[in-house]
Amino acid sequence: MQKILKHAILAVVCAIVLVVCGAAFALRAGDGTAPLATEVQKAAAPKYIFSQFEGRLALYERGSTMPTEIYDVYLRTLPQSEQERVTAGIPAETDEEILKIIEAYTS
Repeated sequence: MQKILKHAILAVVCAIVLVVCGAAFALRAGDGTAPLATEVQKAAAPKYIFSQFEGRLALYERGSTMPTEIYDVYLRTLPQSEQERVTAGIPAETDEEILKIIEAYTS
């Protein structure tokens, strides 16, 4: 009786493993209907990011490694919390958001 129970439990565990592996494979293969993780991240990424370039406030477009604009705002002149915020990246989507951020750091 114990031997039958062990075999039954083993069979159930194997079935569960097969189902999980099959589901994982199906998700990875994709059928083109669900976006890939990188596509979702790109869609969620802001259009612009304020960060730093050579110690100065700079504006980057999404995906660019070189800044679009560099401002005469040196990070060393900012409070530590603002330096950290800029270094981490401040997102901006619209021209209005860009202007507000520039105004906040240049006035």
